[in-house]
Amino acid sequence: MYFAIGFLAASLLGLAVAPLVHARAERLTMRRLQDTVPTSVAEMQAMGDLLRADFAMTTRRLELRIEQLTTHAAFHLAELGRTADVINKLKNIRDEQKAEILDLRAQVETLKERLALPNIEPSPSLFPSAQMRGARSTVA
Repeated sequence: MYFAIGFLAASLLGLAVAPLVHARAERLTMRRLQDTVPTSVAEMQAMGDLLRADFAMTTRRLELRIEQLTTHAAFHLAELGRTADVINKLKNIRDEQKAEILDLRAQVETLKERLALPNIEPSPSLFPSAQMRGARSTVA
């Protein structure tokens, strides 16, 4: 019985306070809405100007970033070009060295074949160092 009386008293108290809480919430919401809505034409123009200025600043920042990235990309492309030139030069040198190695191997094989055959005089054209020795002895 006491429980039921307490429940009824709390309910009546809640019904008495609920309109006050609702009215305060409504006042705060209305004040917040009125603060966001401009009240005069000048205020509306100022808000428009602020939006335009913000857009212009954002656009300018993006333009500067694009310019920076373009410069950065151009620098990297130039560096890639220089690296490609060095690579091509090194490839040409490597190809020349490969050709020289093949020539030297062929000379070694012919020399081996000539040394393997008995009673054959070595040709002075195959031994440049022997020619140099002969030339030195004639000069001295």
